[in-house]
Amino acid sequence: MKKMVSRSSKVCKNMFVACSGGKHLASSLARKVGGCSCVLDSEIFPDSELRIRLPKEVRNWNVYFVQSFYPDKIDVNDKLVELLFSAETARELGAKNVYLIAPYLGYLREDFRFRKGEAVSAKILAKMCRIFKKVYVVDPHLHRLKTFSEFFPNAKKISLSKEMSEYIKSHIGECLLVGPDDESEQWVKPVAEKLGLEYKILDKHRISSRKVKTRGKRMNADKVVVIDDIISTGDTLIQASKLIKAKELYFMAAHGLFSEKALSKLRGKAKIIVSNTIPSKVSKIDCVSAIAREIKLK
Repeated sequence: MKKMVSRSSKVCKNMFVACSGGKHLASSLARKVGGCSCVLDSEIFPDSELRIRLPKEVRNWNVYFVQSFYPDKIDVNDKLVELLFSAETARELGAKNVYLIAPYLGYLREDFRFRKGEAVSAKILAKMCRIFKKVYVVDPHLHRLKTFSEFFPNAKKISLSKEMSEYIKSHIGECLLVGPDDESEQWVKPVAEKLGLEYKILDKHRISSRKVKTRGKRMNADKVVVIDDIISTGDTLIQASKLIKAKELYFMAAHGLFSEKALSKLRGKAKIIVSNTIPSKVSKIDCVSAIAREIKLK
């Protein structure tokens, strides 16, 4: 007698939905974790409103929305609306659990009310994200928060220190690691410990929102890797490079935003290496394995 196999046993339990900022990662995550993937059907009407549709059945599935908040053809604000509409739709359609994978999560800069009447965007975003059972974020930039859970109790912070260490070991070798400011030590130190390398931290003084000055002793080494979490305008790294004399200089970060043509400014000063939390021509470090490890631990 043939053994009957229930239809439900063949149903994929994990669905990875690629939002507009996650198309470069969703299918790889599905293969790594185990599951299916699809691309969110999203359209912008002539009046700039968004139309959202989930292209596959999600009832009784664990649905992982993959959305990285970087500006491209669809701006960051639209990506947030797209995500929230999609997540609520999945809940309405009977998804078993709804998760967010945000390789790069924006809106964390404003974690304090600096002026009367100002929005604390990080706290507001955290409240919006309560719709998700868990939020997975790669190396979030914590300015004044000691821990990510202060605002995001349902979030899991994912470090790329292992992936960065492996890249340095395979492609660069013995080198001096440098952090461009005090905040960067949380990313530099774990990499240094994994590789058994020396590291130094510079002192950055912010003059204005767009101007910084870096202080510290001048450094000489054959190879120097400056590590930070984000490369935005690149000004912090440019200032740090003025104190470094090296035959080979590298700028490494988890996230490459490259605002204001930063990539062009930096290319003549160092070799640039970032992860693929945000797709770019210099995305050499794959974040998929790090994210998959944490999902499998849940």
